[in-house]
Amino acid sequence: MTLRSPQFTTALQSLYRCIGPQAHLGATHYATAAIDIGAGVSNPAHTAPSNRFYKSVGIRQVEGKDTFEVTLDGRPLKSPARKEFSLPTKSLALAIAAEWEWQDSKRVRPFTMPMMTLASTAIDQPRSPQQVISTLTEWLHTDALCCREQDGPVADLQALAYNPILEWARQELQADIVVSESILGAQQPEDVIHIVSKVLAGLDPWHLTALDALAGACRSVVLGFAVLKGQLKVKDAVAAARLEEEWQMQEWGLVEGGHDIDIADINVRVAAPALFLQHLRR
Repeated sequence: MTLRSPQFTTALQSLYRCIGPQAHLGATHYATAAIDIGAGVSNPAHTAPSNRFYKSVGIRQVEGKDTFEVTLDGRPLKSPARKEFSLPTKSLALAIAAEWEWQDSKRVRPFTMPMMTLASTAIDQPRSPQQVISTLTEWLHTDALCCREQDGPVADLQALAYNPILEWARQELQADIVVSESILGAQQPEDVIHIVSKVLAGLDPWHLTALDALAGACRSVVLGFAVLKGQLKVKDAVAAARLEEEWQMQEWGLVEGGHDIDIADINVRVAAPALFLQHLRR
């Protein structure tokens, strides 16, 4: 994905359109900021607020390395744990720089900076990779795609939506992931846990962080893995994750201030790591 391509602009817009109304960040401005920073030009449509603790945002390649860093007033950005904030791709550096460029108050608002949050987690690793892997494999026992309703309309919808994804995952992982209607969940065999653990151990911190975020948002390691591998688009993953809630809405109606907020929340929580994965591609 080139920095000035329509796909780059559209990808940023699709995520920040959800965030924009809350943070007063225009989706088009957000994408334009990243492109302008990459081109080394200023954006006349945006003036840095006078009360912001920095004036200019930029990116540059780390000397002697094939990595990039974000700069504030020419000084390299550090992670929350004060580690070197070295990013693997220019695309990711631009996306994070755009998040800093469009902060418009003295206080930084982390909820408007999903790329920065994910990158910081990957760099600082507040939980060790083994702890993340252990949590994800434990979640497999209660994975939304594996825990089914008993016979009825919801079970039929689950089979239609979930079975093709599960079959792909079984083939991809070479693991016989089981499905259950038990209220105790779907207890996965030890060999499945071993296989999945081995696959996850092969992920670098960047991809493991994205998968952890996706699995948490979707309540499904399988769905998160499908997005990670490019098997599912964001809208399809969200639809699968919200299957039961959507059925309830059709039966009983939408609860304002409840369902609508949940929908916006999961869209952002799935779109952010999905876009993060796109920016990891060189």
